Amino acid sequence: MRRIALFLILVCCLLPVCHSQVSYGGEPLPLIRTRISDDQWFKEMPSFDVAEELRIDSLNETDLRSSYRFAYKFITDYNRGNAGLSFTLPDGTRVWRLGIRSSGALSINILFTDYELPEGGRLFLYNADQTQVLGAFTHLNNSDLGILPVSPVYGEELIIEYQEPAHASFPGRLTVGEVNHAYRGFLRGREPGGELTDPYPCMPSPVCTDDPEITKLSQSVVLLIIEGTTSCTGVMVNNTSHDGKPYILTASHCINRNFQVDSPEGYIKIAGSIVCFFHYNSPLCEPVLRGSEELSVASSTCVALNEKHDMALLALLETPPVYYQPYYAGWNLSEELTPPFLGIHHPRGYVKRVNQCEEVPEITTFHTSFEFETNAHWYIRRWDAGCTAGGSSGSPLFDREGAVIGALSGGFSTCSNPVKDYYYALSRVWEPQDEAAAQLKHWLDPQKKGVTRLDGLDPYANHPVCERLSNVRTNGDTEKIETTSLPQNPSVPLFGAHVTGVTSFVESYTVAQSSRLYGTYIVTPSLQGDYSGLDVEICVYNGVDKPETLLHTEVFRPAYTDNKEGTSTFYEINKPMDRDQESFIHFSTPVEVEGRFFIGYRVLPSCPKDVYFSAFNLSKGSTTRNTTWLLYQGKWIQASEYSVYPMHTSLYIDPVVQEKRTTVGSDPIDPQTRVQIIVGAERRTLHVLLPEGIEKARLSLIDMHGRVWQDYTLSTNQSTLQLPGRAPGIYLAKLTYGDKEFVQKILF
Repeated sequence: MRRIALFLILVCCLLPVCHSQVSYGGEPLPLIRTRISDDQWFKEMPSFDVAEELRIDSLNETDLRSSYRFAYKFITDYNRGNAGLSFTLPDGTRVWRLGIRSSGALSINILFTDYELPEGGRLFLYNADQTQVLGAFTHLNNSDLGILPVSPVYGEELIIEYQEPAHASFPGRLTVGEVNHAYRGFLRGREPGGELTDPYPCMPSPVCTDDPEITKLSQSVVLLIIEGTTSCTGVMVNNTSHDGKPYILTASHCINRNFQVDSPEGYIKIAGSIVCFFHYNSPLCEPVLRGSEELSVASSTCVALNEKHDMALLALLETPPVYYQPYYAGWNLSEELTPPFLGIHHPRGYVKRVNQCEEVPEITTFHTSFEFETNAHWYIRRWDAGCTAGGSSGSPLFDREGAVIGALSGGFSTCSNPVKDYYYALSRVWEPQDEAAAQLKHWLDPQKKGVTRLDGLDPYANHPVCERLSNVRTNGDTEKIETTSLPQNPSVPLFGAHVTGVTSFVESYTVAQSSRLYGTYIVTPSLQGDYSGLDVEICVYNGVDKPETLLHTEVFRPAYTDNKEGTSTFYEINKPMDRDQESFIHFSTPVEVEGRFFIGYRVLPSCPKDVYFSAFNLSKGSTTRNTTWLLYQGKWIQASEYSVYPMHTSLYIDPVVQEKRTTVGSDPIDPQTRVQIIVGAERRTLHVLLPEGIEKARLSLIDMHGRVWQDYTLSTNQSTLQLPGRAPGIYLAKLTYGDKEFVQKILF
């Protein structure tokens, strides 16, 4: 690893898709304020002492660095019989609305302690202007527990709307048993676009360096959102089999709620609730922007946990796909080390940050209210750049060569006083006892090689290279991006729909060989006003001298996977667009491109006229090369030839492509093969189609806790399996034959 002290000090001075979804689409009714007083269908939460809650939080966050409590809980008992407003539509549909208001809340989330809906019933939750809508939740969300936790809706008001068809088989049961008032930012919910300044100016982002080693190590570090309420950091680690098993190393106190859980069943439930986010990075060094949240994997199993050392090793239920560009870090058990040392982490659930220490840490005891093993932690006396914070727990400490030597338990460092942090030492928790579930050796050295150091692994090293292309990063200085305005109207972006009728904009790229396009990153400025009707498409064209044939369109609707608080149930939530941020738009099917292709966006006529969507672009004069095209008066022209405001520029639109070459060896099955797993229309049969020439395989159905529900041995190329009864939900179908593996989500 190249030394990066100078860069860090300068920065400090300068300052197939893997989402799980259990909501089922649709829209609520238009919200029109009635003549009935709001007081008759809104419930107002009482006030509470926010300062006292913050004081309690500060006492709980002094040493361990994971817990980030954000909400105050009210116990309630609101249902269709004692609260809200009911009315019937002309077609007989019965509608129940209940408003909940809590003054000063940054967001509100609720728990239905009684939830059972008939077929056809639909439940929505939304804010007052319906710019954030959750749902529909339906009978498919019914569970044996009879509850439904729901993620936060931003603002002081939340509205519940239940629609029940006239001939429903039974009246739906809905009871709001908990209302949670967020008195501080909900993890990633408003970060960082909702804040005027960077809360951690002493911590540079990985993008602030061109060091390829730091970039690679950063790809191994992931943000963990646990039970929908807590953030931690983890690192993907390699094992001596080099088989790409998706192990994540983190801290045990992230998995046991700061040592409040002490049962295997509790660990299973919490590990199953985790959403793991890859590449949650700022696209810019300065200013720091919110990163992409669309690259996530939901749920894991806890394979090893040792509370005396604060170690937890998780295994994701799915291997991150190639376009996630994952990296599994190596590790080092030696205690004879040389500086520098690097920490990479997600403080308070924020975008990824980097620390550096030039002093060799020492092995010591981490004295906290929890009794850790003596002499089992690396002690960072002082950081030369950066610090840690709540949410950094579980993050790796890398040695000079980029190998993990420990993971963060806690400490006391701040930007103003970056001292005293403690990482549990891998060497001390490698084999502290014989039980496999309490050590790392059994999992990370399954071949019993006895090595003390292991290199990292690119799990797709035998595949063609998958890369993110970027004209902005190639052509100019990313710090010089802007939203160029129309000369005659500073409020209207040049590369957004405007009065001249220009609505389509693309970037030109060239690939050397036939390639598969998985999707694109796009960095956009914040939208003002009511953007709920935003209607934008991502478009891909081929062409030689200009865009010609439209190959593919994808709706621009960035969303991330969230977890229903306290459960292993996941759903997608649309990202707010009222802040500068990066998003990743994954294509429903990969697009084949060859030679020159064009990718960009078009703003559809149905988009509100006062919502000016655009991508960031390089400022005029910052590049001599133009890669941007726009559709003007029915013809594609380069931005440098646009008479309204000619300029050489590039839009911040970065496609992710992979060359198309046949892979060999023990690689995972290519998702583009003829492997097909299809749920029957009655949802009690499963149709499995194997690739040509394959007659024998094994199929396992796994629930979101990682437990195998059913195992099948397949002996023909095509099989139809009869499934026993099972609660509705999301499951994994894992197909293996030979040394190949294919995993697909299915919904019953």
